[in-house]
Order: sequence, then structure tokens, then C-alpha cells
Amino acid sequence: MLRALTFDFWGTLYEGAYGDHERIDLLEEALARHRQPRTTHELRAAYDHAWSVVDRAWRTEHRSLPIDRWLAEMLAFLEVDLPEGALDYLCRPLEEVLLHSDGPVLIEGVADVLPRLARRFRLGLISDVGLTPGRVLREFLRRDSLLDLFRILTFSDEIGMTKPVSAVFLRTVGALGVSPQEAAHIGDLPETDLVGARAVGMRTVLFLGLSNREDGLPLADAAFSEYGELESLLVGLDSPKP
Repeated sequence: MLRALTFDFWGTLYEGAYGDHERIDLLEEALARHRQPRTTHELRAAYDHAWSVVDRAWRTEHRSLPIDRWLAEMLAFLEVDLPEGALDYLCRPLEEVLLHSDGPVLIEGVADVLPRLARRFRLGLISDVGLTPGRVLREFLRRDSLLDLFRILTFSDEIGMTKPVSAVFLRTVGALGVSPQEAAHIGDLPETDLVGARAVGMRTVLFLGLSNREDGLPLADAAFSEYGELESLLVGLDSPKP
């Protein structure tokens, strides 16, 4: 019997707003203040380089790099040397840029469907993070009145590993008080969400609404494109997995 659901954050519950331009603006201002200005083109190249390091750690080492490591990669690429105090001052604003914008927005239908699901299932969240840490993503869940619907929030920066590592999923379903066979994971990325959940025996549900990753269909027990489809889809999964 299906007793619990876990959700991915980016691309599954929320879309948009990654903060790239805002972070570049912050760095541009800091460098100018310390008399080491760089052009927008140089900053963009450094940003792409530093992000590639973060992405490589996520894909190959299955971990999230902290903001100070990302910033160090940026500054090394630009060949600048800011004083330690300036580095400490920059890290938190770089993490929190989305709090000073409209931030990510809920995918259509999420706000209606999740409260109903929370009355039927134990809900958890499993999210890999980039430069926006879990403590900031919690604020958007709180803003949208979703935070209290989740019994456990698993953010990669807080546990030191990312999907598809089995321990990420096992930790979450354990906190929900269910076995993996009693839970389904809902996400948009086959290589992380579906591979990781299947490896521990969870059912897998692929959200196609933003990514349209139909290449992941062979790994999915079910798939949907709009949240209006999800509740009826789950009825078909609400039986023991063979």
C-alpha cells in the first residue's frame, strides 16, 4: 500500500528564478569597490566556469559544493584577490539573492493538489541544491504555505550528498516511517530522481510538465504533465510493488 510521497523541488514543484544575473551584479560591485573591476563578459565567463565545477561535483561526486568554494573558483578564474573580510561578507548575499526578488514560482496546480495529498499521504521533499541552500528554499515553501505539509525536508547541502545516492532516499523514507516499497518519488530528472528512487525500491513518477524528459519513461512507473492528473495517477500505484 502506498503510504508516502516524496517530491523534488526544482522543476517539479517550482520553476524559474536561478539568480545568475543578481550574483554577477553583486560580484561586479564588490570587485569595483576593491579596485579590481572586471567586465561583464569576464564575469560571465568566470560564472560559467565556476558553475561547471559545481555541476561536475553534482554529477560525478554526488555532492553540493558550498558557496565559498564556488566563489573561490570565480575569483581564481578572474585572477583577483579579495580580502578575507570581503569574502565572508559576500557569501551570504550570494546565497540569498532569490529572497530579494520574486523568487521561484509554484508550478500550476501544486498549491491545490499538495494539501489534498497531505491528507492522504506522508509527504517528504528531496532536493539537490545549487547555489541557493536549503535554508533559503524553506522560505519559499513557507511563503507559499507548503512548509507544514512536509514531514521531512532533505536538502543536499545539509546532508552532504545528492541524488541518486541511495542513502538520500532511504534517509527520507525512514524519517517518514515507511518502507521504500510503501513510497513513491515524484521528480523531473530521470538520472537523479528516478534512478535513485528505483534503486531503493520506491515507485517512480516522472513529471514531464517542464523538462519533457520522455527519455525517462522506461524508468518511470507512471508519468504526468499537469498536476490535475496526479491524484488519479496515484490510485494506480496504490498497491504493493511486485
